[in-house]
Amino acid sequence: MLDELKNLLSLYLLIPMVAVVGLAFSLHFRFVQCTHMLKAWKFFIGDRDPSGKRSSSFSAVSAVLGGNLGTGNISGIAVALTMGGPGALFWMWVMATFGAILKFVGCALGILFRQKDEKGEFVGGPMYYISKGLGLKRTAKVYCLLAIFAALTVGNLVQMNSLALPFTQAGVPPIATGIGMSILVALVVLGGLHRFSQVASIVVPFMAVGYIGSCLFIVLFNLDRLVPAIELIFHSAFSPYSVTGGVAGFAVLQAMRVGFDRGLFATDVGVGIDSIIHSSVDSKSSMTETALTQGLISTLSPLIVMLVCTLTGLVLIMTDSWLVTGLESTNMCIEAFKRGFSLPLAGQIITVTLFFFAFTTILTWSFCADKAIEFLFSRKMIRPFQYLFVAIIPLGALFHVKVVWTVADIFMNLMLIINVIGLIGLIKHVSLLYANPERKRVYLESN
Repeated sequence: MLDELKNLLSLYLLIPMVAVVGLAFSLHFRFVQCTHMLKAWKFFIGDRDPSGKRSSSFSAVSAVLGGNLGTGNISGIAVALTMGGPGALFWMWVMATFGAILKFVGCALGILFRQKDEKGEFVGGPMYYISKGLGLKRTAKVYCLLAIFAALTVGNLVQMNSLALPFTQAGVPPIATGIGMSILVALVVLGGLHRFSQVASIVVPFMAVGYIGSCLFIVLFNLDRLVPAIELIFHSAFSPYSVTGGVAGFAVLQAMRVGFDRGLFATDVGVGIDSIIHSSVDSKSSMTETALTQGLISTLSPLIVMLVCTLTGLVLIMTDSWLVTGLESTNMCIEAFKRGFSLPLAGQIITVTLFFFAFTTILTWSFCADKAIEFLFSRKMIRPFQYLFVAIIPLGALFHVKVVWTVADIFMNLMLIINVIGLIGLIKHVSLLYANPERKRVYLESN
């Protein structure tokens, strides 16, 4: 029943909504997420704070990536290939491109409607621009409740549950994995915004570069299979594809549906957590200037996430691991790395990567939940929630949480619906900012 509800929401509401709104926004802003990509990189790289005393653009993108690059971005690609064929990767890129503009608008609105809290730190996000911009205070509170539930489930229990299997196969007891992760998360979460920014700025680039480098190694040592793999992806995206060996044929519609679905949730486009994080950036520029630059910078995270997803898909296709019967999700990726490196122990790269991906995802969702708690109640309630958040981490390693995952997906779907409605209702504010010829010239052409 819950699975059917989730599939109905995804197939008949969320995917069409994000695709249509994303295309409309892209046309309205002249595909700024593509045409000004290099400028976004310049802003991103140029705003770093090695001391970690302020929240910079670099730490914000790192934190967003920490939330996006969860365990599902490795095992989820294996599932996408199994369900939709290689063509699903192409449609993931299409959805990520349309979705990136939602991040642009959402992060710009987050800056425009943010405020300072009791500690003098900036807070913002969907709950603030929905409440202040649209005057829908109750809807903003509902969004916060959904965000808290999502943090406790998909941002906590589900991550640990996905991590427990490969660690158990490596000989580590589930309880040890859970307690170890709980201790590490506590050290960061209880340290506040600055410690979170510092850790995200170090761990996320490290884990992303390490995993991307490992995938590139496999690709480079199997270059003769690269072109056929790419051809297979494009061919499967536009024509029915069938293979021998008992694997069923994949229709174009199925590849499109699976690709859109994975592209939507791999990048968290439209959910709003990126807006919450980018709103905390402390910039010396004016509010309107910061809104435009943070909006641009936020479009980078879908690009980086899709790079990780694409490399994962290429490794699976080039090693033929996606065709191996009897393997599912994570085990399929482990098999791909064993084949790619021709070493049995190479599969441990996936295990280590999953650990870091789960770690940063838990941290990012904890931060977003803290902001939701602060909006609903006050800063005084954040610390008790953090204790609860850390305490339940081991439970995810001990119990099967498929039902929790399904329910969490439904609540995240509802978060997306509420947020996209807010984006549509407030797009005029970003349009006025973007249409300012002087500001557009200075920040998109001269800098």
